[in-house]
Amino acid sequence: MASKDLGIEQYRRRQRFWNVVESPYVVHLVLFLSVFFIVGPLAWELLTSFKTNQAVYNLTYLPREPTLESYYIALFDRGFWRAVVNSIIIASASTVAVMILGTPAGYVFSRYRFPFDNLVFTFVLFTRLFPPIGLVVPYYRIMRFFGILNTRTGIVIAYVYLWLPLVIYIMRNFFITIPQELDEAARVDGCTKIQAFRHVVFPVVLPGFAAGTILTFLYSWREFLFAFTVSTDLSSMTIPVATYLFVGDTSIQWASMAAAAVVATIPSALVVFFFQRYIVVGLTGGLKR
Repeated sequence: MASKDLGIEQYRRRQRFWNVVESPYVVHLVLFLSVFFIVGPLAWELLTSFKTNQAVYNLTYLPREPTLESYYIALFDRGFWRAVVNSIIIASASTVAVMILGTPAGYVFSRYRFPFDNLVFTFVLFTRLFPPIGLVVPYYRIMRFFGILNTRTGIVIAYVYLWLPLVIYIMRNFFITIPQELDEAARVDGCTKIQAFRHVVFPVVLPGFAAGTILTFLYSWREFLFAFTVSTDLSSMTIPVATYLFVGDTSIQWASMAAAAVVATIPSALVVFFFQRYIVVGLTGGLKR
């Protein structure tokens, strides 16, 4: 009887503990701290971008004399606008190449059986799980061998390698959710396999295609390691690499670097704001079995 009463008391203590943890006050506090730690650095970066490089060292939160000088220095004096153009071209080209290759590949893995198909698919995923830092040296040597160092083409090739397995995985899982009877009905109506894919199956997975496109663009927009490996001047540098140029040997141009970071953040923030529904679809729908 005593042990039963002790068990009930332990249950009640645990219940009181979880009632406190799950209370609205604790939940709102956790959400506030999460938002603060995410938005705080962005707000600090934005405020810093309206200061001069000298005014940064004045210990004030708000700029005393707001100015756009740092934006002018970053975009025009330092030629950061060229990095913006490079990032747009490289991210767009990488996205187009990855989606053109990844969408039919995902369809094939979802519909057709061939020898060692599961092994091949596992190998495709494994190539993405391999630490990218371990590929920097062979990647650099290959780019140098083919003479495409410091070119946009060399960076696009790296990005296709990085994001193609992810898109194949996402598109395969979207195609799996579509009954194969839809393909068979299209074949009965006289469509070829390609026509069935193009006119019947593909329109159904457009949300997944949009999600893969947006994710690939965002990942390509922010990638640093491989672009830094092969870029030596602004003719091919992307935004993350060009932002790093504001770190000098003896000093750091904090205001100019903050202005460059704000410019780099705006396109990706707009994409996330307007297409967040598709991003959620890609991150959740791509995990279906």
